[in-house]
Amino acid sequence: MRCDDIRLTGSGGANRVMEAELKRLVMRSPFEVRVPKPRREGEATLLYPFDPRIAWVAACHHRTSSRISWDLFSSQAVRLEPLFEELLPALKADDRLPSAQTLRLSVDLGSAHDFEAGPLQLRGVVKNALVEALASRGVKAEVDADSPEVVFVARRAGTPDARRTVVGIDIGLGARHRRGARVAAGPAPLRETLAAQLIMLSRWDARSEPLVDPMAGSCTIPIEAAGLAVGAAIRRPAELPFRHLAAFTGLPSETPDLFPGTVPQILALDVDAEMIKAMVGNLRAAGLTGAAYKDSIVVGHKDVRALTPEYVVSLLPRAAGMKPGVFCFNPPYGVRIGGEHGDAKLLDLYAGMGRALARFRGWRAACFVSNPRFVEAFGRPPAMTKPATNAELPGAFLVYEL
Repeated sequence: MRCDDIRLTGSGGANRVMEAELKRLVMRSPFEVRVPKPRREGEATLLYPFDPRIAWVAACHHRTSSRISWDLFSSQAVRLEPLFEELLPALKADDRLPSAQTLRLSVDLGSAHDFEAGPLQLRGVVKNALVEALASRGVKAEVDADSPEVVFVARRAGTPDARRTVVGIDIGLGARHRRGARVAAGPAPLRETLAAQLIMLSRWDARSEPLVDPMAGSCTIPIEAAGLAVGAAIRRPAELPFRHLAAFTGLPSETPDLFPGTVPQILALDVDAEMIKAMVGNLRAAGLTGAAYKDSIVVGHKDVRALTPEYVVSLLPRAAGMKPGVFCFNPPYGVRIGGEHGDAKLLDLYAGMGRALARFRGWRAACFVSNPRFVEAFGRPPAMTKPATNAELPGAFLVYEL
């Protein structure tokens, strides 16, 4: 019934990328700790034995996961009464719960489609057990969905043949794609978590390779690339529930970059001149403008089909002394944008992209695509295909060797 795991949840197929990123971050963290091999629940969930130092790094810095929580309790119960009867005494005896005099809390639900009650009823039972258990420990708990200090999560989890009801604490501040930096979005933005996965799959080395997004839109990919390059935090400890949880006592209150000194060379381009203002605005909101970034993160207006290596070097002069670089992009699928003029125009765009990027010998290209005709039109087979979804649209990450 009692469990003690860090749960990283991502989009379908994200396990390997999430695991690789966490190892990379913890190795450069201020802690002397090794990341153990995680247990897997399907292709979208990793479970690590709870260690507050690893949890701190994940909650503050991890970009490819969709949600991070600390599992406290697990039950096979699928009905309300048995769940409450098991959950209440377990919580009363759990010294990991907050111990403040007062506490504002809320309860979120993960996937619970196979629980034999409605979502509101499940949430209500977990909420009642938490309030009663905390009261038994001298904590006056108030349910506050708008500004909670601690968010608990209830979900059905596990593999198809071993499902269970799990209750834990959200230590990552909700949905991880809500970074707070994107002040303007295009008509079909890529989620930040997927953008981070795309960059990780491209195997970009920020120290030696330039990165170009030729269809940057609202600049999601360049912003994520800049954050990954330096190991920048996406959450601050003061924003997280750490101060209410004794397990995190004594851990750092600041989150300096984990890879300081890395100066990535990033070029963000778009064919729509109207997007330049949004791109610059989002970069500014992310703290990526000003003198420190003048020559390393560059924005421009260009049709991808007209790209040449000479043009890239003209905007990123330092790229001339670097290894061949990486293209990371999210082309139109013909669903929300790109289909206004019919399939023929869209396929012509894909073909033109393939011809343009073929000029960049030795480079790699990585993209997320939700159009089954992209590969044929692009004109070459990908070296890697990884199925995924973006905003419920099925698609795939593709990586090319150019």
